Amino acid sequence: MVPTNSATYPSQAPPFAVIGLLSLSEKVRGNEVKSCRMYAGKRIDEIAQGARGGFVRSTFLLAVFLLAGCTNLDKALGLGDGGGGTPKNATVSGPYTVVATSTKNNSMASIYVNITMPSGTSLSGTPSTLVCQGNIVANCVGNDPPVSTDTFIGTVSGNNVQINISYVNTQGTDTITLTGTVSGVSISGTYTDSQGDAGTWTATQSGSPAGTFSGSLNSTSNPLTIPPTMTAVITEGQNFTLTGTATISNWSCFTSLDFSDGLAIGGAFTLIDSTNSVVIIGVPSGAKTFSIGYQVGSSGPACAGDHGTGTLTIQ
Repeated sequence: MVPTNSATYPSQAPPFAVIGLLSLSEKVRGNEVKSCRMYAGKRIDEIAQGARGGFVRSTFLLAVFLLAGCTNLDKALGLGDGGGGTPKNATVSGPYTVVATSTKNNSMASIYVNITMPSGTSLSGTPSTLVCQGNIVANCVGNDPPVSTDTFIGTVSGNNVQINISYVNTQGTDTITLTGTVSGVSISGTYTDSQGDAGTWTATQSGSPAGTFSGSLNSTSNPLTIPPTMTAVITEGQNFTLTGTATISNWSCFTSLDFSDGLAIGGAFTLIDSTNSVVIIGVPSGAKTFSIGYQVGSSGPACAGDHGTGTLTIQ
């Protein structure tokens, strides 16, 4: 005899384990529904219609079991993002350093870019994008409109990306097509270009170039026996903007610089002292070191037209 306060199973309802395992797996494998959540709701309705008395409590627990398990089951079976929808696209946004290595001539190029996502499926690099052949500052092109502006556009589908980069080199306009796969904050894949090159590439998110730097620089056209030394303090603001100051010793051109304008570009940076018409570009050459190039404009109050290179280390 069954106690009056015990739950009773309706004759048409199979045991819990059979419902939760056999029927669910059969329905999903048979593709009779598109996701676990849809089928779970259907089975819960069927079971609830046959529930009586205390069995309502068991029906509630079954609902929790089926719905809570759908997230992982959907993912495991490739039926969506765990919510019955389509897989989400990877997020690719922020400062990136791209290194492209040729498999035809062993050359390499570094591409420094700040990436935005105008939509969930599209990528865009800001107009400041730099392409530096051999990662040599003197070879960097871009971030100098209208003289030199690189374009960087792409698409995302799941974890797959395709990116097109166009820039001007000594052979004319080159368009690089990169295809790859996102893994966390890194991307890797292969590329071809419109000038016959091909190879592999990797991209990693870059840290901020802000901080205290020290190092030296020297003129290319009028080098000094003892290179001038420089200490700079750089601060990063919103939208990758940089400002800062620098003190310089043993240089007849300038003893200090005031960078009222600047920009972090991927792992690289630019600094501009408008008053003295000085522009500095830095690209990473090590974990904490940067190779720099400077140019004094033709309207500079001192050493007009001078240019040179140097090295800075972040403290």
